[in-house]
Amino acid sequence: MSEQVGASLRIDPSERKSWTSIAFIRAGGMFSAPTLMVGAALGMGMALSGAVLATLAGFGFIVAYMCFVSMQAADSGLPTASLAAPALGRAGARYLVSLIVGVVTIGWFGVQTAVCGASLSLMLDSVFGLAVPVWVSSVALGSLMLATALVGFDGLKWVSSIAAPFLVAICLYGVVASVAQAGTLEPLLGYVPLPGEAIGFVAGVNMAVGLFAFAGATAGDFARFARTRRDAVLSCLVGVIPAALVSLAAGAALAIVTGQADIAVIMNSIGLPAVGLVALVLSAWTVNAGNVYSAGLGFAVMLGKDEGGSKITTAVSGLAGIALAVAGILGQFEAFLTVLSACGPALAGTMVADYWIVRRGHPRNVRVPEGFSAPGVIGLLCGIAVALVTGGTFALVPGLGFLDVPFFIGPVNGIVVAMAAYVLAYRLTGGERFSGRIKFVRPKGEASQ
Repeated sequence: MSEQVGASLRIDPSERKSWTSIAFIRAGGMFSAPTLMVGAALGMGMALSGAVLATLAGFGFIVAYMCFVSMQAADSGLPTASLAAPALGRAGARYLVSLIVGVVTIGWFGVQTAVCGASLSLMLDSVFGLAVPVWVSSVALGSLMLATALVGFDGLKWVSSIAAPFLVAICLYGVVASVAQAGTLEPLLGYVPLPGEAIGFVAGVNMAVGLFAFAGATAGDFARFARTRRDAVLSCLVGVIPAALVSLAAGAALAIVTGQADIAVIMNSIGLPAVGLVALVLSAWTVNAGNVYSAGLGFAVMLGKDEGGSKITTAVSGLAGIALAVAGILGQFEAFLTVLSACGPALAGTMVADYWIVRRGHPRNVRVPEGFSAPGVIGLLCGIAVALVTGGTFALVPGLGFLDVPFFIGPVNGIVVAMAAYVLAYRLTGGERFSGRIKFVRPKGEASQ
């Protein structure tokens, strides 16, 4: 039996945590600038009730595959790259997963830097009358976030603990103040999107999925601390869906009562521009420092660098993210989300098909192929391609509209195709067969080797 990839990263049973502590971490990650942005877009395009339904559908789908990935992580105590190794091969996990993680986290770094830069410029203009270009604010804040990721800042742990509730409080204040000013709930509950701004249900679900799709696929990074499969599932159900509903609904409500879909403009228009900016920047700062660190570490692993080399790749990743912010990644935010909604479920699909369908949910059946695993690569690429083609991504890219073939929900298509393609390719290539029923309850005494 091949030694599991990243065995040194395995979480010992004595280090496992309660499901409530893992759920709390997951919930805290939901309150951020991108979440409010997606909520605002859903609110303006679907009204509050439509935004809530799209959130439930999208996050229900994510949590479904997230639970399977999390149970596998609880079995092994290993992070995402290691969980993907049996499906993608030792080299596939090293290069493909690291590349995907790096690109995704750089993109998120750019998005949050751009939002904070726009918010800072608006606040400086409205409060102090200073006209600072958005790109200057983005570069300044992005550099600060990158610096803390490179040199470390223990205060970030404290900032992280207050940033999420602070942002939620500001959002609730904005909604309550706006409704109080109107004297009725009619502006919030009676809102109907204009025909030219309306978003269909499928498009709304795609946006909700794109927000958290990749986090769902990499859920094992936190779930490996769970003591049991049951704890892993509870941390997903309780930690994700309620927080997603609150945060996205808050963004939707703010957009509806202010009449603005731009989160930077919203924060500047609720009566507390400076306080709103601080809340937004603090929440983005903690997340972005982790984003750029993860990107740098992923590229360092891919290139075979040590800890010292990861600082170089982190710096390059941060500069790339700042460049994306300056170049206008916010203008392509919807397209970015559709790409994420394609990649996350497809990656999860190959992992779920390998562990639960091929290996029957038995940790003892885990094998790690050397090099790249053809079934894993085929499943991943087929899943991503189908999700991109059917999920509306190419409709957003000038000149590539002929590749757009709308059908059902792109991410769902992607994960189904990824799983089917993996199992079919595994069988055709003569992969080892495992007998018995799928074990949804972990056999006593079993752990991945």
